[in-house]
Amino acid sequence: MFKNISFNTVLLVLTYCFLGSPNFIFGQNTKNKDSTVKVITTEKQIEKPTEKNFVFVFKLDNRFSFAQEQLISIYGFRTGFRLFKKHEIGIALNWLGSKNVYNIKNMSTDNNSFGTLTNAEKLQGTFFYKYFGFFYEPILHKKNKWAINLPLQFGGGKAGVDITNRETGVFIDRKEASFLLFEPALTAEYKFSKYLGVGFGGGYRFAFSEQKIVKDNLTKPVFILKLKIYLADIFRDVFKRK
Repeated sequence: MFKNISFNTVLLVLTYCFLGSPNFIFGQNTKNKDSTVKVITTEKQIEKPTEKNFVFVFKLDNRFSFAQEQLISIYGFRTGFRLFKKHEIGIALNWLGSKNVYNIKNMSTDNNSFGTLTNAEKLQGTFFYKYFGFFYEPILHKKNKWAINLPLQFGGGKAGVDITNRETGVFIDRKEASFLLFEPALTAEYKFSKYLGVGFGGGYRFAFSEQKIVKDNLTKPVFILKLKIYLADIFRDVFKRK
């Protein structure tokens, strides 16, 4: 039966198989191409999202210092923005957290601060202050969960003494004065979870006031040891879910 099939017929059939059906040759390559595209798409989907260049920040603040040779705690908060992952800038509010009582006689005779008080030996004073200001905090180094920052604060406020009778506790008078303040520091932070971390460091507070007692009590070293709660990250995740 095959004797009547000519060589030309066989050649024509082979030519059709290889050239007449493009999928016979290119079908496997096309499949590989589609598989490659799918792999690339999957890789892009699992890339870790990068931090934005403009991020809202809100931080609770806690520091320690000295006034009239007593340890005091300073509370506050800061809110603003982180720019380009390296700079934080915003506003800050701070106030005296501890209630420290002092001998008014020593305070009133110290360069006649707040004037001379009669019967000073029977009086006691509670030092207070609060101030509003601005902060700038460049992030000097950041790797994994560690960060080294250089927080700078500058602003102004009111400080003074609430005077009461030592025996009866009756309020007598409030003596206060205005001041300006500049506070540089160096801190380190360790973020052990998405919302919690610890911070520690130190700095120095420079105060400027016409009243010597205010200037002397505020111009002191500052010590920082605190638990950090990253409220901005919590807020972002809560609103993102909604």
